[in-house]
Amino acid sequence: MTFFSILFALIAEQYRPVTSTHWIARVSARWLDWVAGEFGGKTEEGASPVGARMACLVAFILPTFLVFVIYVVCMVTYPILGFIWNIIIAYLFFGFRQFSHSFTAVHEAIESHDLPAARAALGEWHGPELDTSNLTETEVISLALERAIIGSHRHVFGVLFWFLMPMGPAGVVLYRLADIAAQRWSERGDFNLSEAARHFFYVLDWIPARITAMGFAIVGNFEGAAYGWRYLTRKWPDSLSSVILASGSGALGVRLGEPLSEPDSDEALRMAEAGEPLVYEVGMEPTERTMRSAVGLVWRLVIAWMALLLMLTIAVWLG
Repeated sequence: MTFFSILFALIAEQYRPVTSTHWIARVSARWLDWVAGEFGGKTEEGASPVGARMACLVAFILPTFLVFVIYVVCMVTYPILGFIWNIIIAYLFFGFRQFSHSFTAVHEAIESHDLPAARAALGEWHGPELDTSNLTETEVISLALERAIIGSHRHVFGVLFWFLMPMGPAGVVLYRLADIAAQRWSERGDFNLSEAARHFFYVLDWIPARITAMGFAIVGNFEGAAYGWRYLTRKWPDSLSSVILASGSGALGVRLGEPLSEPDSDEALRMAEAGEPLVYEVGMEPTERTMRSAVGLVWRLVIAWMALLLMLTIAVWLG
């Protein structure tokens, strides 16, 4: 049932994509804003540590519990209703179109050698916090690739992992709400609230992030991905994203993130005496061709996941 739920959801999304302006996105944002306002907007200091944790429980657990109850009731009464419920939740929260439209806009502009249009598309994707006016083509491609790699994990592979958990569609809702809150509540300037949301999402995403990184290594350049995962994660400040980005850049054979600083002579001598390997950059500078390769990498991993899930489904049927 899980395999066909995901398959039908992916097919439906290709014909009617769920974008950031879809009603489910608006409802999720309003719900999270209301919870944040109730628990974090009562005082000038924002939410207390206890209030921030309560906000997470209310914002994430209540919708998750509701979705799970509906799923159980459907499965107990008419399993076909449970199957339909699976498809609906997977369609609303799972898929490429929630991030691929922006990546495609940047890619098409780069392909047409229209750097100002590529900057504008990237700026619209990132938001006002990123100044794209002086970015070079390589920097635009690099930032678009980073955001696409993270987007593929948080909208596809991370969601898929939680969909396969015993909670089924409820796990999908839990994961996506935590991800949205971790980003949305950070913009409110409430430290305790944003920290609680980020910690909650960190717990949920620790295993899926590493599974995605391993998947990139399997379907891409294994040696490059393994090297990046082991040595290059320090290029990004976020510990979850760094694992995915380091593995993804190595799998593509390109350089992403800030360039590594070269060790001075004293540091190099100390590392040599201690037997520590000298960390170096791997891969080439990203180009338009790399953007096409990134799409292929993500699709290969999706196909690998679906093939594995299909084999497990057949094994269960035969068993």
